[in-house]
Amino acid sequence: MNHHKTLRRLTAYILCVVFLLGNPPAGRFSPPQAQAFSIGEEREVGEKLLSIIRKEFTLLDDPDLAEYVKNLGQQTLQLAGPQFFDYHFFIIDNKEFNAFAAPSGLIFFHSGLIDLCDTEGELVSVLAHEIGHATSRHIADRMSKSGKINATSAALMLAGLLFGGGAISQAVVTGAMAGGLTANLKFSREDEEEADRLAYNWMQEEKRDPADMVNMLKKMRRVSRYHRKQVPTYLLTHPEPENRIGYIEDLIVQYPPEKIQTQDEFAYQRFKYRIQALTRDTQSILPILKKKTEEPGILQSDPMVFYGLSQIYLANRDYQRAEDNLQKVINRFPNRHILKTDLGRLKLEAGETQKALEIFQEINRLAPSETYNTYYLAKALQQTGEQTQAVLIYENLTERMPTYAKLYQEIGKIRAALGDKALGHYNLALSQYYDGSSSSARYHLDQALKGLPEKDPLSIKIKDLKNKIDRVDKM
Repeated sequence: MNHHKTLRRLTAYILCVVFLLGNPPAGRFSPPQAQAFSIGEEREVGEKLLSIIRKEFTLLDDPDLAEYVKNLGQQTLQLAGPQFFDYHFFIIDNKEFNAFAAPSGLIFFHSGLIDLCDTEGELVSVLAHEIGHATSRHIADRMSKSGKINATSAALMLAGLLFGGGAISQAVVTGAMAGGLTANLKFSREDEEEADRLAYNWMQEEKRDPADMVNMLKKMRRVSRYHRKQVPTYLLTHPEPENRIGYIEDLIVQYPPEKIQTQDEFAYQRFKYRIQALTRDTQSILPILKKKTEEPGILQSDPMVFYGLSQIYLANRDYQRAEDNLQKVINRFPNRHILKTDLGRLKLEAGETQKALEIFQEINRLAPSETYNTYYLAKALQQTGEQTQAVLIYENLTERMPTYAKLYQEIGKIRAALGDKALGHYNLALSQYYDGSSSSARYHLDQALKGLPEKDPLSIKIKDLKNKIDRVDKM
Protein backbone atom coordinates (compact mmCIF):
# COMPACT_ATOMS: atom_id res chain seq x y z
CA MET A 1 0.00 0.00 0.00
CA ASN A 2 1.38 3.48 -0.89
CA HIS A 3 1.14 5.27 2.46
CA HIS A 4 2.36 8.62 1.08
CA LYS A 5 -0.34 8.62 -1.56
CA THR A 6 -2.91 7.65 1.02
CA LEU A 7 -1.75 10.39 3.38
CA ARG A 8 -2.11 12.94 0.60
CA ARG A 9 -5.60 11.59 -0.08
CA LEU A 10 -6.44 11.79 3.61
CA THR A 11 -5.11 15.34 3.85
CA ALA A 12 -7.13 16.45 0.84
CA TYR A 13 -10.23 14.84 2.28
CA ILE A 14 -9.75 16.48 5.65
CA LEU A 15 -9.32 19.88 4.01
CA CYS A 16 -12.76 19.41 2.53
CA VAL A 17 -14.10 18.53 5.95
CA VAL A 18 -12.45 21.60 7.46
CA PHE A 19 -14.12 23.82 4.87
CA LEU A 20 -17.40 22.04 5.57
CA LEU A 21 -17.24 22.23 9.34
CA GLY A 22 -15.99 25.78 9.45
CA ASN A 23 -19.38 27.03 8.20
CA PRO A 24 -22.04 25.07 10.10
CA PRO A 25 -25.73 25.88 9.83
CA ALA A 26 -26.99 28.31 12.46
CA GLY A 27 -29.27 25.66 13.97
CA ARG A 28 -30.27 22.09 13.40
CA PHE A 29 -33.15 23.04 11.14
CA SER A 30 -31.96 26.45 9.88
CA PRO A 31 -31.07 26.98 6.23
CA PRO A 32 -27.34 26.59 5.58
CA GLN A 33 -25.28 29.77 5.42
CA ALA A 34 -24.35 30.97 1.97
CA GLN A 35 -20.78 29.62 2.14
CA ALA A 36 -21.60 26.28 3.78
CA PHE A 37 -21.40 23.04 1.93
CA SER A 38 -24.70 21.81 0.62
CA ILE A 39 -26.17 18.58 1.95
CA GLY A 40 -25.20 16.88 -1.31
CA GLU A 41 -21.59 18.06 -1.02
CA GLU A 42 -21.34 16.87 2.57
CA ARG A 43 -22.77 13.51 1.55
CA GLU A 44 -20.07 13.26 -1.11
CA VAL A 45 -17.42 14.01 1.52
CA GLY A 46 -18.86 11.20 3.62
CA GLU A 47 -18.63 8.85 0.65
CA LYS A 48 -15.00 9.78 0.15
CA LEU A 49 -14.23 9.17 3.81
CA LEU A 50 -15.95 5.79 3.79
CA SER A 51 -14.01 4.82 0.68
CA ILE A 52 -10.73 5.73 2.39
CA ILE A 53 -11.65 3.78 5.50
CA ARG A 54 -12.57 0.74 3.41
CA LYS A 55 -9.14 0.92 1.77
CA GLU A 56 -7.22 1.31 5.03
CA PHE A 57 -9.16 -0.85 7.48
CA THR A 58 -11.15 -4.05 7.63
CA LEU A 59 -14.82 -3.45 8.27
CA LEU A 60 -16.85 -6.23 9.87
CA ASP A 61 -19.49 -6.10 7.15
CA ASP A 62 -21.42 -9.06 8.51
CA PRO A 63 -25.22 -8.82 8.04
CA ASP A 64 -25.85 -10.08 11.57
CA LEU A 65 -23.47 -7.66 13.32
CA ALA A 66 -24.34 -4.68 11.14
CA GLU A 67 -28.06 -5.09 11.75
CA TYR A 68 -27.59 -5.25 15.52
CA VAL A 69 -25.61 -1.98 15.69
CA LYS A 70 -27.97 -0.28 13.24
CA ASN A 71 -30.99 -1.16 15.39
CA LEU A 72 -29.29 0.22 18.52
CA GLY A 73 -28.44 3.45 16.72
CA GLN A 74 -31.95 3.88 15.32
CA GLN A 75 -33.44 3.62 18.83
CA THR A 76 -31.44 6.67 19.89
CA LEU A 77 -31.95 8.58 16.65
CA GLN A 78 -35.72 8.25 16.96
CA LEU A 79 -35.42 10.22 20.19
CA ALA A 80 -32.97 12.74 18.72
CA GLY A 81 -35.47 13.89 16.09
CA PRO A 82 -35.06 14.69 12.37
CA GLN A 83 -31.49 14.84 11.05
CA PHE A 84 -29.79 16.16 7.94
CA PHE A 85 -28.52 12.70 6.99
CA ASP A 86 -29.32 9.03 7.26
CA TYR A 87 -26.93 7.65 9.85
CA HIS A 88 -24.81 4.57 9.10
CA PHE A 89 -22.95 2.52 11.70
CA PHE A 90 -19.76 0.55 11.07
CA ILE A 91 -17.49 -1.74 13.06
CA ILE A 92 -13.75 -1.54 12.33
CA ASP A 93 -11.56 -4.56 13.03
CA ASN A 94 -9.01 -2.73 15.16
CA LYS A 95 -7.87 -3.39 18.73
CA GLU A 96 -7.55 0.31 19.60
CA PHE A 97 -10.01 1.91 22.01
CA ASN A 98 -11.80 4.25 19.64
CA ALA A 99 -15.15 5.39 18.26
CA PHE A 100 -16.03 8.50 16.28
CA ALA A 101 -18.79 10.32 14.45
CA ALA A 102 -17.84 11.60 10.99
CA PRO A 103 -19.58 13.93 8.50
CA SER A 104 -22.82 12.89 6.80
CA GLY A 105 -24.02 10.55 9.57
CA LEU A 106 -21.19 7.99 9.62
CA ILE A 107 -20.43 6.51 13.04
CA PHE A 108 -17.61 4.04 13.60
CA PHE A 109 -16.72 1.71 16.46
CA HIS A 110 -13.41 -0.09 16.80
CA SER A 111 -13.69 -3.69 17.92
CA GLY A 112 -11.28 -2.83 20.75
CA LEU A 113 -13.85 -0.52 22.30
CA ILE A 114 -16.62 -3.10 21.99
CA ASP A 115 -14.34 -5.61 23.68
CA LEU A 116 -14.32 -3.43 26.81
CA CYS A 117 -18.10 -3.08 27.01
CA ASP A 118 -19.59 -5.61 29.42
CA THR A 119 -23.22 -4.68 28.79
CA GLU A 120 -25.37 -3.34 25.99
CA GLY A 121 -25.98 -0.22 28.09
CA GLU A 122 -22.27 0.57 28.12
CA LEU A 123 -22.10 0.34 24.33
CA VAL A 124 -25.24 2.46 24.01
CA SER A 125 -23.73 5.10 26.31
CA VAL A 126 -20.82 5.57 23.87
CA LEU A 127 -23.10 5.42 20.83
CA ALA A 128 -25.49 8.00 22.30
CA HIS A 129 -22.60 10.26 23.30
CA GLU A 130 -21.25 10.21 19.73
CA ILE A 131 -24.70 10.96 18.33
CA GLY A 132 -24.89 13.82 20.86
CA HIS A 133 -21.70 15.36 19.47
CA ALA A 134 -22.95 14.88 15.89
CA THR A 135 -26.39 16.44 16.44
CA SER A 136 -24.82 19.37 18.35
CA ARG A 137 -22.20 19.95 15.63
CA HIS A 138 -19.36 20.08 18.15
CA ILE A 139 -16.72 19.06 15.60
CA ALA A 140 -17.78 21.99 13.45
CA ASP A 141 -17.40 24.31 16.43
CA ARG A 142 -13.93 22.95 17.29
CA MET A 143 -12.68 23.45 13.74
CA SER A 144 -14.22 26.89 13.32
CA LYS A 145 -12.43 28.03 16.51
CA SER A 146 -9.07 26.91 15.11
CA GLY A 147 -8.81 29.84 12.72
CA LYS A 148 -5.16 30.55 13.51
CA ILE A 149 -4.14 27.05 12.41
CA ASN A 150 -3.22 26.60 8.77
CA ALA A 151 -5.25 24.18 6.68
CA THR A 152 -2.52 21.52 6.49
CA SER A 153 -2.12 21.38 10.26
CA ALA A 154 -5.89 21.26 10.69
CA ALA A 155 -6.03 18.37 8.22
CA LEU A 156 -3.39 16.45 10.20
CA MET A 157 -5.26 17.05 13.43
CA LEU A 158 -8.56 15.77 12.15
CA ALA A 159 -6.93 12.82 10.40
CA GLY A 160 -5.40 11.92 13.76
CA LEU A 161 -8.85 12.16 15.30
CA LEU A 162 -10.46 9.79 12.82
CA PHE A 163 -7.71 7.25 12.24
CA GLY A 164 -6.41 6.12 15.59
CA GLY A 165 -4.03 3.17 15.31
CA GLY A 166 -2.10 1.80 12.35
CA ALA A 167 0.98 2.95 10.41
CA ILE A 168 -0.72 5.78 8.54
CA SER A 169 -2.45 7.29 11.51
CA GLN A 170 0.71 7.02 13.62
CA ALA A 171 2.43 9.31 11.14
CA VAL A 172 -0.59 11.60 11.05
CA VAL A 173 -0.93 11.79 14.82
CA THR A 174 2.82 12.33 15.24
CA GLY A 175 2.69 15.20 12.77
CA ALA A 176 -0.17 16.83 14.61
CA MET A 177 1.57 16.40 17.97
CA ALA A 178 4.83 17.76 16.58
CA GLY A 179 2.98 20.94 15.72
CA GLY A 180 1.71 21.25 19.28
CA LEU A 181 -1.86 21.08 18.01
CA THR A 182 -3.39 18.17 19.92
CA ALA A 183 -5.16 20.53 22.33
CA ASN A 184 -7.35 21.63 19.44
CA LEU A 185 -8.59 18.06 19.00
CA LYS A 186 -10.17 18.03 22.42
CA PHE A 187 -13.79 18.85 22.89
CA SER A 188 -14.31 21.51 25.52
CA ARG A 189 -15.78 20.57 28.88
CA GLU A 190 -18.99 22.28 27.74
CA ASP A 191 -19.07 20.11 24.61
CA GLU A 192 -18.60 16.95 26.65
CA GLU A 193 -21.24 17.97 29.15
CA GLU A 194 -23.76 18.73 26.40
CA ALA A 195 -23.14 15.37 24.69
CA ASP A 196 -23.36 13.63 28.07
CA ARG A 197 -26.63 15.42 28.91
CA LEU A 198 -28.15 14.37 25.61
CA ALA A 199 -26.94 10.79 26.04
CA TYR A 200 -28.22 10.76 29.63
CA ASN A 201 -31.68 11.97 28.55
CA TRP A 202 -31.88 9.47 25.69
CA MET A 203 -30.86 6.59 27.93
CA GLN A 204 -33.53 7.65 30.42
CA GLU A 205 -36.15 7.74 27.67
CA GLU A 206 -35.07 4.25 26.62
CA LYS A 207 -35.42 3.26 30.30
CA ARG A 208 -31.78 2.26 30.42
CA ASP A 209 -29.62 2.60 33.52
CA PRO A 210 -27.46 5.77 33.26
CA ALA A 211 -25.02 4.08 35.65
CA ASP A 212 -23.75 2.35 32.51
CA MET A 213 -22.39 5.74 31.43
CA VAL A 214 -20.40 5.96 34.67
CA ASN A 215 -19.14 2.40 34.28
CA MET A 216 -17.90 3.11 30.77
CA LEU A 217 -16.19 6.33 31.84
CA LYS A 218 -14.39 4.45 34.60
CA LYS A 219 -13.12 2.02 31.99
CA MET A 220 -11.91 4.98 29.91
CA ARG A 221 -10.05 6.22 32.97
CA ARG A 222 -8.38 2.83 33.40
CA VAL A 223 -7.41 2.76 29.71
CA SER A 224 -5.95 6.23 30.08
CA ARG A 225 -3.84 5.16 33.06
CA TYR A 226 -2.73 1.96 31.33
CA HIS A 227 -1.57 3.81 28.20
CA ARG A 228 0.56 6.39 29.96
CA LYS A 229 3.08 6.75 27.15
CA GLN A 230 0.56 7.01 24.32
CA VAL A 231 -2.88 8.44 24.91
CA PRO A 232 -5.59 6.45 23.08
CA THR A 233 -7.10 8.41 20.21
CA TYR A 234 -10.56 8.37 21.77
CA LEU A 235 -9.26 10.07 24.89
CA LEU A 236 -7.54 12.77 22.84
CA THR A 237 -10.95 13.98 21.72
CA HIS A 238 -12.96 12.98 24.81
CA PRO A 239 -10.68 14.12 27.61
CA GLU A 240 -10.97 14.21 31.41
CA PRO A 241 -13.07 11.11 32.11
CA GLU A 242 -12.69 11.87 35.83
CA ASN A 243 -14.61 15.14 35.48
CA ARG A 244 -17.24 13.47 33.30
CA ILE A 245 -17.76 10.76 35.94
CA GLY A 246 -18.52 13.42 38.52
CA TYR A 247 -20.85 15.25 36.15
CA ILE A 248 -22.87 12.13 35.31
CA GLU A 249 -23.07 11.15 38.97
CA ASP A 250 -24.45 14.64 39.72
CA LEU A 251 -27.05 14.19 36.97
CA ILE A 252 -28.12 10.88 38.50
CA VAL A 253 -28.59 12.59 41.87
CA GLN A 254 -30.41 15.64 40.45
CA TYR A 255 -32.48 13.82 37.83
CA PRO A 256 -32.77 10.21 38.92
CA PRO A 257 -34.26 7.86 36.34
CA GLU A 258 -37.98 7.38 36.88
CA LYS A 259 -37.96 3.80 35.72
CA ILE A 260 -35.20 1.43 34.69
CA GLN A 261 -36.09 -1.67 32.73
CA THR A 262 -34.02 -4.77 33.26
CA GLN A 263 -32.17 -5.20 29.98
CA ASP A 264 -32.04 -8.56 28.26
CA GLU A 265 -28.32 -9.02 27.58
CA PHE A 266 -28.73 -12.06 25.32
CA ALA A 267 -28.38 -10.14 22.04
CA TYR A 268 -25.42 -8.10 23.24
CA GLN A 269 -23.50 -11.05 24.65
CA ARG A 270 -24.05 -12.97 21.44
CA PHE A 271 -22.91 -9.94 19.42
CA LYS A 272 -19.77 -9.48 21.54
CA TYR A 273 -18.75 -13.14 21.35
CA ARG A 274 -19.11 -13.06 17.58
CA ILE A 275 -16.93 -9.94 17.43
CA GLN A 276 -14.28 -11.66 19.56
CA ALA A 277 -14.28 -14.78 17.40
CA LEU A 278 -13.76 -12.65 14.29
CA THR A 279 -11.13 -10.26 15.63
CA ARG A 280 -9.14 -11.81 18.48
CA ASP A 281 -6.56 -14.59 18.74
CA THR A 282 -8.85 -17.58 19.24
CA GLN A 283 -6.11 -19.70 20.78
CA SER A 284 -5.74 -17.21 23.62
CA ILE A 285 -9.49 -17.08 24.28
CA LEU A 286 -10.13 -20.82 24.05
CA PRO A 287 -8.61 -21.91 27.40
CA ILE A 288 -10.30 -19.01 29.23
CA LEU A 289 -13.76 -19.94 27.97
CA LYS A 290 -13.19 -23.68 28.47
CA LYS A 291 -12.24 -23.09 32.10
CA LYS A 292 -15.30 -20.90 32.66
CA THR A 293 -17.68 -23.49 31.21
CA GLU A 294 -16.40 -25.97 33.80
CA GLU A 295 -17.65 -23.84 36.71
CA PRO A 296 -20.60 -25.40 38.64
CA GLY A 297 -24.00 -24.10 37.49
CA ILE A 298 -22.55 -21.93 34.74
CA LEU A 299 -25.07 -23.16 32.15
CA GLN A 300 -27.85 -21.63 34.24
CA SER A 301 -26.05 -18.49 35.45
CA ASP A 302 -24.12 -17.55 32.29
CA PRO A 303 -25.14 -19.77 29.37
CA MET A 304 -23.72 -17.45 26.71
CA VAL A 305 -20.22 -18.55 27.69
CA PHE A 306 -21.02 -21.76 25.84
CA TYR A 307 -22.05 -19.67 22.84
CA GLY A 308 -18.69 -17.90 22.91
CA LEU A 309 -16.90 -21.25 23.08
CA SER A 310 -18.93 -22.52 20.12
CA GLN A 311 -17.88 -19.52 18.02
CA ILE A 312 -14.21 -20.05 18.88
CA TYR A 313 -14.46 -23.72 17.90
CA LEU A 314 -16.24 -22.69 14.70
CA ALA A 315 -13.48 -20.22 13.87
CA ASN A 316 -11.02 -23.11 14.29
CA ARG A 317 -13.22 -25.40 12.12
CA ASP A 318 -13.80 -27.79 14.98
CA TYR A 319 -17.39 -28.27 13.89
CA GLN A 320 -18.44 -31.03 16.26
CA ARG A 321 -17.33 -29.21 19.40
CA ALA A 322 -18.83 -26.02 18.02
CA GLU A 323 -22.20 -27.73 17.54
CA ASP A 324 -22.10 -29.46 20.94
CA ASN A 325 -21.64 -26.14 22.75
CA LEU A 326 -24.12 -24.26 20.57
CA GLN A 327 -26.73 -26.96 21.19
CA LYS A 328 -26.44 -26.35 24.95
CA VAL A 329 -27.36 -22.71 24.39
CA ILE A 330 -30.23 -23.64 22.04
CA ASN A 331 -31.61 -25.99 24.69
CA ARG A 332 -31.36 -23.15 27.23
CA PHE A 333 -33.09 -20.65 24.88
CA PRO A 334 -35.36 -22.76 22.64
CA ASN A 335 -37.34 -19.74 21.36
CA ARG A 336 -34.39 -17.68 20.17
CA HIS A 337 -34.63 -18.15 16.41
CA ILE A 338 -31.26 -16.55 15.78
CA LEU A 339 -29.49 -19.46 17.51
CA LYS A 340 -31.06 -21.84 15.00
CA THR A 341 -29.69 -19.63 12.23
CA ASP A 342 -26.29 -19.92 13.92
CA LEU A 343 -26.68 -23.69 13.82
CA GLY A 344 -27.56 -23.54 10.13
CA ARG A 345 -24.53 -21.37 9.42
CA LEU A 346 -22.35 -23.88 11.28
CA LYS A 347 -23.70 -26.79 9.25
CA LEU A 348 -23.29 -24.84 6.03
CA GLU A 349 -19.62 -24.22 6.83
CA ALA A 350 -19.23 -27.89 7.78
CA GLY A 351 -20.53 -28.97 4.37
CA GLU A 352 -23.94 -30.22 5.57
CA THR A 353 -25.70 -28.02 3.04
CA GLN A 354 -29.07 -29.79 2.92
CA LYS A 355 -29.46 -29.78 6.70
CA ALA A 356 -28.49 -26.13 6.77
CA LEU A 357 -31.07 -25.31 4.07
CA GLU A 358 -33.83 -27.02 6.05
CA ILE A 359 -32.97 -24.95 9.13
CA PHE A 360 -32.94 -21.66 7.20
CA GLN A 361 -36.25 -22.48 5.51
CA GLU A 362 -37.85 -23.28 8.86
CA ILE A 363 -36.69 -19.98 10.40
CA ASN A 364 -37.74 -18.09 7.29
CA ARG A 365 -41.29 -19.35 7.74
CA LEU A 366 -41.27 -18.22 11.38
CA ALA A 367 -39.42 -14.91 10.91
CA PRO A 368 -39.24 -13.90 7.22
CA SER A 369 -37.87 -10.41 7.97
CA GLU A 370 -34.64 -11.54 9.67
CA THR A 371 -31.86 -10.38 7.37
CA TYR A 372 -29.22 -12.69 8.85
CA ASN A 373 -31.28 -15.84 8.21
CA THR A 374 -32.45 -14.67 4.79
CA TYR A 375 -28.88 -14.07 3.65
CA TYR A 376 -27.78 -17.58 4.64
CA LEU A 377 -30.94 -19.06 3.14
CA ALA A 378 -29.83 -17.61 -0.19
CA LYS A 379 -26.31 -19.01 0.30
CA ALA A 380 -27.68 -22.48 1.00
CA LEU A 381 -29.96 -22.31 -2.05
CA GLN A 382 -26.99 -21.21 -4.14
CA GLN A 383 -24.92 -24.16 -2.96
CA THR A 384 -27.73 -26.64 -3.67
CA GLY A 385 -28.00 -25.41 -7.26
CA GLU A 386 -31.10 -23.20 -6.87
CA GLN A 387 -29.32 -20.28 -8.50
CA THR A 388 -32.33 -18.34 -9.76
CA GLN A 389 -34.12 -18.44 -6.42
CA ALA A 390 -30.92 -17.52 -4.57
CA VAL A 391 -30.11 -14.50 -6.73
CA LEU A 392 -33.62 -13.08 -6.36
CA ILE A 393 -33.27 -13.23 -2.57
CA TYR A 394 -29.82 -11.64 -2.74
CA GLU A 395 -31.14 -8.82 -4.93
CA ASN A 396 -34.01 -8.15 -2.53
CA LEU A 397 -31.50 -7.98 0.32
CA THR A 398 -29.61 -5.11 -1.34
CA GLU A 399 -32.39 -2.79 -0.14
CA ARG A 400 -31.60 -3.74 3.47
CA MET A 401 -27.82 -4.01 3.02
CA PRO A 402 -26.99 -1.52 0.25
CA THR A 403 -23.21 -1.46 0.87
CA TYR A 404 -22.51 -5.13 1.71
CA ALA A 405 -19.72 -6.17 -0.64
CA LYS A 406 -20.18 -9.95 -0.34
CA LEU A 407 -23.81 -9.65 -1.34
CA TYR A 408 -22.95 -8.09 -4.70
CA GLN A 409 -20.17 -10.62 -5.18
CA GLU A 410 -22.63 -13.50 -5.00
CA ILE A 411 -25.12 -11.70 -7.26
CA GLY A 412 -22.37 -11.03 -9.78
CA LYS A 413 -21.21 -14.65 -9.87
CA ILE A 414 -24.74 -16.00 -10.28
CA ARG A 415 -25.85 -13.48 -12.92
CA ALA A 416 -22.72 -14.22 -14.97
CA ALA A 417 -23.30 -17.98 -14.60
CA LEU A 418 -26.91 -17.51 -15.75
CA GLY A 419 -25.66 -15.82 -18.92
CA ASP A 420 -26.02 -12.11 -18.13
CA LYS A 421 -22.36 -11.13 -18.30
CA ALA A 422 -23.00 -7.37 -18.17
CA LEU A 423 -25.14 -7.55 -15.03
CA GLY A 424 -22.65 -9.98 -13.52
CA HIS A 425 -19.71 -7.64 -14.05
CA TYR A 426 -21.72 -4.65 -12.80
CA ASN A 427 -22.45 -6.39 -9.49
CA LEU A 428 -18.86 -7.56 -9.18
CA ALA A 429 -17.84 -3.92 -9.69
CA LEU A 430 -20.13 -2.90 -6.83
CA SER A 431 -18.58 -5.62 -4.69
CA GLN A 432 -15.06 -4.36 -5.39
CA TYR A 433 -16.07 -0.72 -4.85
CA TYR A 434 -17.61 -1.45 -1.44
CA ASP A 435 -14.59 -3.57 -0.59
CA GLY A 436 -12.26 -0.63 -1.20
CA SER A 437 -10.73 -1.64 -4.57
CA SER A 438 -11.60 1.02 -7.14
CA SER A 439 -9.17 -0.35 -9.77
CA SER A 440 -10.87 -3.77 -9.74
CA ALA A 441 -14.26 -2.05 -9.82
CA ARG A 442 -13.24 -0.14 -12.96
CA TYR A 443 -12.12 -3.36 -14.63
CA HIS A 444 -15.50 -4.99 -14.12
CA LEU A 445 -17.33 -1.85 -15.25
CA ASP A 446 -15.32 -1.82 -18.48
CA GLN A 447 -16.14 -5.49 -19.02
CA ALA A 448 -19.82 -4.81 -18.33
CA LEU A 449 -19.97 -2.10 -21.00
CA LYS A 450 -18.64 -4.36 -23.76
CA GLY A 451 -21.44 -5.08 -26.22
CA LEU A 452 -24.02 -3.23 -24.13
CA PRO A 453 -26.25 -0.77 -26.03
CA GLU A 454 -25.45 2.82 -25.06
CA LYS A 455 -29.02 3.63 -24.05
CA ASP A 456 -29.52 0.44 -22.06
CA PRO A 457 -30.62 1.32 -18.47
CA LEU A 458 -27.73 -0.78 -17.12
CA SER A 459 -25.29 1.20 -19.26
CA ILE A 460 -26.45 4.38 -17.53
CA LYS A 461 -25.94 2.78 -14.08
CA ILE A 462 -22.45 1.65 -15.07
CA LYS A 463 -21.44 5.14 -16.22
CA ASP A 464 -22.89 6.69 -13.05
CA LEU A 465 -20.84 4.31 -10.90
CA LYS A 466 -17.69 5.05 -12.92
CA ASN A 467 -18.22 8.78 -12.40
CA LYS A 468 -18.76 8.21 -8.68
CA ILE A 469 -15.52 6.23 -8.39
CA ASP A 470 -13.64 8.92 -10.31
CA ARG A 471 -14.88 11.60 -7.90
CA VAL A 472 -13.83 9.53 -4.90
CA ASP A 473 -10.38 8.76 -6.28
CA LYS A 474 -9.61 12.39 -7.02
CA MET A 475 -9.13 12.72 -3.28
